[in-house]
Amino acid sequence: MPTEIRVWEIRKDGLLDVEEKPFSEFHKELELEDWIARKPGLLGEDLLVVGRQLDVPGVGRLDLLCIDSSGKLVIVELKRGLGPREAVAQALDYASWLDGESPERITDSASEYLKKDLEDAFRDHFGQDLSNLDTQDHRIILVAPKLDDSAERIINYLAKRYDVDMNAVFFTYRKLTDGKEVLIRSVLVPDYVHPPTTGRRPTEAQLLAMSNGRNTQQLVEICRTVKTKNSWVEEKAWAAGGSFRYWAHKPDGGDRMVFGINVAGKLGPLPGELDTWLRTESLAEVTGSSEVKIEQALQKEFSPTTAAAMGFVTRLKSKDEAEKLVHLLEVLAHGASTP
Repeated sequence: MPTEIRVWEIRKDGLLDVEEKPFSEFHKELELEDWIARKPGLLGEDLLVVGRQLDVPGVGRLDLLCIDSSGKLVIVELKRGLGPREAVAQALDYASWLDGESPERITDSASEYLKKDLEDAFRDHFGQDLSNLDTQDHRIILVAPKLDDSAERIINYLAKRYDVDMNAVFFTYRKLTDGKEVLIRSVLVPDYVHPPTTGRRPTEAQLLAMSNGRNTQQLVEICRTVKTKNSWVEEKAWAAGGSFRYWAHKPDGGDRMVFGINVAGKLGPLPGELDTWLRTESLAEVTGSSEVKIEQALQKEFSPTTAAAMGFVTRLKSKDEAEKLVHLLEVLAHGASTP
């Protein structure tokens, strides 16, 4: 729960308690978006807005996409008329979309919005070069007048248990007796929840050390053979605490993230168990196969676990299961729907 804000107006005859007023009584919510777009420092940090009202197929229109001084993408979503938990779910949906987008596509979109190359805009704004744009390296800011207890619990749980970099910024409104208006900001998750990481990505050695600590090294190494069997590009990411991720090339150009190995075990498996996820929509794009047929083939062999916005998540418990999954992915990667 954010710190409660009380405001008193100082008058000659003493202090006058200033009652909180609903922002919507005096201003349209679009005005708040306009203010943040023009002055993103309202959110408490220096940000560069690189997109506004982005059309995300199947989800909606993302209010603001920003980038911070470290080069990390920041999703800013205003709650508007959504219920608190629905707003959290939609913000996560936008993050899931961004997670599977190619850096090239986001760079092109940002350059179009800024009317100049993203690299030049970043240098002009922050006074330094943008080393590398990583669509998996992102965080979420949900802007709302307030959230209910369940939505706050979800955000805190995701931040502390799964390392989902999500926060809520609250704006409350006051109107003084002389007609002047005051906008007050508070934050849900304290800064210490997200200790800074060193480096833009984990190293292979760091990820393998995680797998060794969780007794999943054999399962991880079997799953990593997908890169050679399918000509997928492997990358290391801090997502869910530490993961290997794999990208495939689309026939009409561009890359899509299709498969991931959650080495850190942040999705809840026991020691010795390994979670992997497959983006069925992305695999359908790169292979031309039906997403429905791909899901049917997966469900025939594996039971998916529940893990918000991560795609088809499979929990592996043995060498045989890992080998079966790799074989199935090899078949699916070549456009077939059944082994």
